[in-house]
Amino acid sequence: MSSSTCKPEITWPDLDSSYTDEFGRIDRTIYEIARKIWPVVVPSILRLLRDLQAGQAVMMKAAALVSRKLNEDPQKLTNLHGYLYRTFIHLLKEKAEKEGRHAELNRAMWLKSEAGAKQSDEAIYEIILIHQLLERTDPDTRAALELRLIGHTFEEIAKWRGMNSNHLRSEWSKEIRRLARSCMRERRALL
Repeated sequence: MSSSTCKPEITWPDLDSSYTDEFGRIDRTIYEIARKIWPVVVPSILRLLRDLQAGQAVMMKAAALVSRKLNEDPQKLTNLHGYLYRTFIHLLKEKAEKEGRHAELNRAMWLKSEAGAKQSDEAIYEIILIHQLLERTDPDTRAALELRLIGHTFEEIAKWRGMNSNHLRSEWSKEIRRLARSCMRERRALL
């Protein structure tokens, strides 16, 4: 990119004869048409790919394909300029869609891994906190808490203990308040 003109540039080397690219043989006439089309397609490349080098590779591929078609059936191609332009635009959109899908997949995978890492960190902190709280409770509250964590109701736990669920809830509530007060005292002591 030239800083004085702020116009992106790609160097098109001069050719004396046909040229063989990674995509195949490129006829000199087609190559010259590609050079003339280039300034017209640069805005599309910048909009779709944001990479002039990748755009030039697409143009070379289009030139190789059109050269092959011209070599196979020269009478069929009456408008080389238009055919090359349409071939290039088709390949450019195909590449942009392909890269867009890759970018979307990469972004989705990254977001998923980031969310998973965050969730796993949060889950680890929750497990540590739960274990720390369980260590501070009496054995009956600890057993009730463990049963609640795996999905049992107060009614089920009270039935197994042979007590009224309201009484169990009351004991539970008192122990949780005691734990909360203890945690608050420790927190204030740290501050």
